[in-house]
Amino acid sequence: MSKFWSKIFRKKTTLKENIDEEERGPHMPPKELPIEQSFAQKFTACGGKFVYCEKIQDAKDAFNSIIKQYPSEIRELFCLDPILAQKLDVGITLTKTNLNAKAMLCSCESIVAYDGSIVVCERQLGSNKLADLPETLIVIAGTRQFSQTVSEGLKSIKNRYSDNIPLNITSIKQFKPEVISDENYLNYGSSVKEVYLLLLEDFS
Repeated sequence: MSKFWSKIFRKKTTLKENIDEEERGPHMPPKELPIEQSFAQKFTACGGKFVYCEKIQDAKDAFNSIIKQYPSEIRELFCLDPILAQKLDVGITLTKTNLNAKAMLCSCESIVAYDGSIVVCERQLGSNKLADLPETLIVIAGTRQFSQTVSEGLKSIKNRYSDNIPLNITSIKQFKPEVISDENYLNYGSSVKEVYLLLLEDFS
């Protein structure tokens, strides 16, 4: 389990697992994981870094902790949503044009439990290709944005923007692995990003 998981989220998950195990018999088929746990496992297994935040202040603290890992490198933050940056009290110069910035801050459309990917579109990326974005992505999402599959995530976009479906829809699913393994070596070096996901309760 990633060191970025919050203690509270870990306690909730452990308590639920213990109750479920007591109720299930030894010959029952494997139970399906809760959607948030399934996503977090897939996401972190791919090299993503997951931070659960109960309150907006937790998200601010997590963001600042991430930025402190690059004390001399992050001079500008690529962000197309200044309101999002304002919510996190970002104390860094924002840019909408400098793709050479060290990090990018954005929201997303959905987070997918099936493969641990993050679905985004032009509302987050503009017209930029994923490969051209800064190498470090800090994504903020809400617990209401979970979907089981990419197809469900795409359906939610169509429902949300039925009058004007956005362009440049893609999924972020190639993260920087800490260790190259048989499972991730094919993705290595191909639009691979270092991705942090700040998951916030009731974020909108």
